[in-house]
Amino acid sequence: MIITIDGPAGSGKSATAELLAQRLNIPHLDTGAMYRAVALKALQNGISEANPDQNRIAQLAEHIDLDFDWSTHPARILLDKCDVSNDIRKPEVTAIVHLPADNKIVRAELVRQQRLIAAHAGSLVTEGRDQGTLVFPDADYKFYLDADIKERTRRRLAELTDKGIAADPDALLADMQARDQRDKSRGVGALLLAGDAIVLDTTALTLPQVVDAMVKIIGSRKNG
Repeated sequence: MIITIDGPAGSGKSATAELLAQRLNIPHLDTGAMYRAVALKALQNGISEANPDQNRIAQLAEHIDLDFDWSTHPARILLDKCDVSNDIRKPEVTAIVHLPADNKIVRAELVRQQRLIAAHAGSLVTEGRDQGTLVFPDADYKFYLDADIKERTRRRLAELTDKGIAADPDALLADMQARDQRDKSRGVGALLLAGDAIVLDTTALTLPQVVDAMVKIIGSRKNG
């Protein structure tokens, strides 16, 4: 059983996918973390917004040592055998994650890895931007989460604060607006709404309420 959750940044995809996976007792795949790990690897190799060497980023992605530790909740992401779960959320990584995300070679490699992970796991809750449209078009259940941009910004600020990362709210809002525009207009892996996806507006919903709604939908279809 493959369950995809797509949506814009800050819509609650990661937290929802993690809790839903726990409720269903299946793994959770955070595909955004994979692109962030490539961005972190790029930073470690001297690549930046001022030096956007896309050929080098592609080479790094094709040889990257990337893995998930499913024994923890949420799963830890390992880059070169090191836990980078917090490092990939830092603003400097966020600032350049669009570089690997826009790279066709990187996307092809990570999509390949995502499908292999799903094939090995059998059942999976996977979330990102193109999971229900590109990576798993035949997924058993497809959800699309959305929320008001101010609420999404508030959530991202709270997430960073919890991790001890300082951030300016106004700068975060501007970044969120710019990211929305980039994500919807990308030449590859653009944020799109799958025709058969179920849309959930999470603006006024708590995390448990969102997951309850998903579990109810999944249960009704199984029993239908």
